[in-house]
Amino acid sequence: MAYLSTISDLYPSLMDADSEQIYIPKVLFEHDDFKGLNYKEILLYSFLLDRLKEPLDFIQKGYDDNGITYVHFKVEDLCELLNQSKNTIISLKKKLVQFGLIEEVKTGNNQPNRLYLTDKLVPYMKE
Repeated sequence: MAYLSTISDLYPSLMDADSEQIYIPKVLFEHDDFKGLNYKEILLYSFLLDRLKEPLDFIQKGYDDNGITYVHFKVEDLCELLNQSKNTIISLKKKLVQFGLIEEVKTGNNQPNRLYLTDKLVPYMKE
């Protein structure tokens, strides 16, 4: 599996997008391969994608020993951002894992899990 390191891996012009806006991949609503996703899961994925625009600071975004980029997002922060319960956020992330859009690696030590965004959407994107 390959992973996204910046949002421009998905669509090059997104790196220059307004920082006050998030990108929601339309393909997640339109393509049959993603028909099982609901708007909450798609919105969560969009906020994870947005983290790829951040600089490497090892707080919101970092890279592992293999040089693969991951993002951090505390469950509590996602709960507040999306106005959802902890259980709902966990379920939404599990659905994104099932669809192959993210991989989640537990870190322990009371740290947020590492969220790796896969390159699954790249073949669906059009310039």
